[in-house]
Amino acid sequence: MKGMIKNMGMLCLAVLSAISLRAQNTDARINYGFGGSVLNRDMLWASDFAELSRTHLFGTARVMGMGGAFTSLGADLSSMALNPAGLGMYRSNEFSFTPLVNVSHASTDGTASWQNNNKTRFAFGNVGVALNVFESGSRALTSLTVGLGLNRVSDFNNRYSFSAESIFTPAPAGQDPLLMPTIADIFSQQLNSWSVRPVSSTVNGETNYSLPIGDMDPSVWPATLGYDGYMIDYNPNGGVKPWQVGRIGDNASVLHSMDVVNSGSINEFDISLGGNIKNIVYFGATIGIQSVYKRTAMTYQEEYGYPDGVAQSYYNGTWSDLTEQLEMMNLYQRMVIDGSGVNFKLGVVVRPIGGLRVGMAFHTPTYYSLDYSYRAGITTRIVQTEDIINNSGPIQGVEAGNDSPLASNEGPDSWNFSSPARLMFGASYTFGNFAIVSVDYERDWYNSIRMKHLPRYNELSAEDYKAEFKNNFQATNAIRVGAEIRPLPILAVRLGGGYTDSMLKDREAYTYGINSGMPVTYASHYISAGLGVALSHNVSLDLAYQNVSDKLNGYQLFFSRDYESGDLMTWSGTYETSLTRHYISMTLNFRF
Repeated sequence: MKGMIKNMGMLCLAVLSAISLRAQNTDARINYGFGGSVLNRDMLWASDFAELSRTHLFGTARVMGMGGAFTSLGADLSSMALNPAGLGMYRSNEFSFTPLVNVSHASTDGTASWQNNNKTRFAFGNVGVALNVFESGSRALTSLTVGLGLNRVSDFNNRYSFSAESIFTPAPAGQDPLLMPTIADIFSQQLNSWSVRPVSSTVNGETNYSLPIGDMDPSVWPATLGYDGYMIDYNPNGGVKPWQVGRIGDNASVLHSMDVVNSGSINEFDISLGGNIKNIVYFGATIGIQSVYKRTAMTYQEEYGYPDGVAQSYYNGTWSDLTEQLEMMNLYQRMVIDGSGVNFKLGVVVRPIGGLRVGMAFHTPTYYSLDYSYRAGITTRIVQTEDIINNSGPIQGVEAGNDSPLASNEGPDSWNFSSPARLMFGASYTFGNFAIVSVDYERDWYNSIRMKHLPRYNELSAEDYKAEFKNNFQATNAIRVGAEIRPLPILAVRLGGGYTDSMLKDREAYTYGINSGMPVTYASHYISAGLGVALSHNVSLDLAYQNVSDKLNGYQLFFSRDYESGDLMTWSGTYETSLTRHYISMTLNFRF
């Protein structure tokens, strides 16, 4: 207990004590930009809006089993979200629901596992009803069908977690050591670059400094928390660089650990109408109302290792022991996106000859209104260096840190944007009652994403986002193929797959872009299979399995760049993560 009291007393005097500080860049110019997936989570970036705009229709198990290649096919409740003209092919009523299980797995090249790379989630892929409201055997308009449905169009449930070490190597005699990157470097650079100064107070003749986190802009909350965790110190005589890294030795090897847990989805409630003209031309329209929820829990941790366990500072060719040393830091951040969107879909399918169907659908941009909230917390563990040197039994450490308040953008400060427009073409051929082959092509214009409203005091304007989308994003091309074979009248066997190329013009440039948030999916492909069984004349059961592989663009955990020279000042190294998701769905159909 006495040791703990002694350590806490040392922490209270830490700012004023003569504790050696980790060496810093001596350049007086402080004009840095900062990026990486750990930083600047208090706001939304172009990459966040691009990821929100990615769709992957789940729908019924029949559609999933055939790879989603349904632009020219119909008589399925998923048609409302893909090509509403498919509703015109109904000649009776139908109700169906599709439970869905998602099992995701992640891997990051060149790293070790840390927490957990797996996540399992249960949801509904589709619930809907089609009502045939008009039939005529003599008029040009043969039938009309109204559809109401809830379709899952995006799934965010995944987790990736890893550790990687930056190992300190002593420099040859006469050379300065190469410091291993730590986020504490970024924290001090941010506070210096943005000229943040603490509040001073005098107690018993001693000056104390504090950073009231409630008075700080959320963009520097992690750096402020780093100060609360004694990762950085303030030197009032430090000139333009008063903030300096403390308690992390220049001889530190740094173990970087990252854990990102994403939850949520985008579900679309569809109100549709489909028509049939003489069983040759089918047309349809849908109003889609989307519900958006995405929660990201991000934990970044550093652990510091030293030769012989002792942290040292380096100055003018001389090594000296630190008075206190940091063992670890743990930064937790939680981001929540919650909102809604609306779009409109038009579609047509033409059957020029008996077995051939050709379809086209256009989806307007979805107009989104999103609330966003952010909070953070930090924990550090500090020990006395003399306890390590003396080896006097178990080391008594002290935990320090703090939590931020909740920052939120809502109401008049919400985020409003429009997603890419989508154009789809499809062709299919039906071989009697035995087989169907279908092919789809889709083009999505990610470079056309536009911001419609931003929170007040946001550091980027709508024009800045527009330039980001035009300069760094491009339209994507997607191909979907599917086949269905009926070896028996009551049994259908299905296969399918798809591929979508990159939304980024230059992947490497975006890896080091300051205006980037979470990593972006640059390529996605999937394969699927399914079975359909007719349980009776009016009831059928469909099963599907889909394997989806997403590759994320290379990303930094954190980095700083000199705006004037363009040089990287501190950087974590590049990481590449791949996500694999296994979807299992079952649809029960009732026709009446």
